[in-house]
Amino acid sequence: MSESLKRATSASRLVSESKATTVRAYCRCNSGHYFQGEFCPFDGWSSPASRELAKAVRQLASDDRKLSLTALCQVGLSESTLERVVVIDFGCEASAFDALAPQEYVVNGKSQCFPKVDSALK
Repeated sequence: MSESLKRATSASRLVSESKATTVRAYCRCNSGHYFQGEFCPFDGWSSPASRELAKAVRQLASDDRKLSLTALCQVGLSESTLERVVVIDFGCEASAFDALAPQEYVVNGKSQCFPKVDSALK
């Protein structure tokens, strides 16, 4: 598989009445990073989940369908992959990012550094 396909973005562009927005799907790696495509740009992590998500996003784009959690479920994204996915609808393309490396989370109102976050979040 070509490198460009491996790094396929999980993005969809929408056009509302007068404003273009961008929807992106991110997979969470075991280090807590969120990224698009098949490989985490921070540590190289990849999994069947990241590959399945990238494939589903490519399918939605080729079918000219809006990217959403519902659409990902409709194309058959597995439950185990869905548990690692977040979809963000950005107000404009310039606000979108390729990957995110949060160092701290707030879970149930309590701030936690990633290594100490409840395993259910990982």
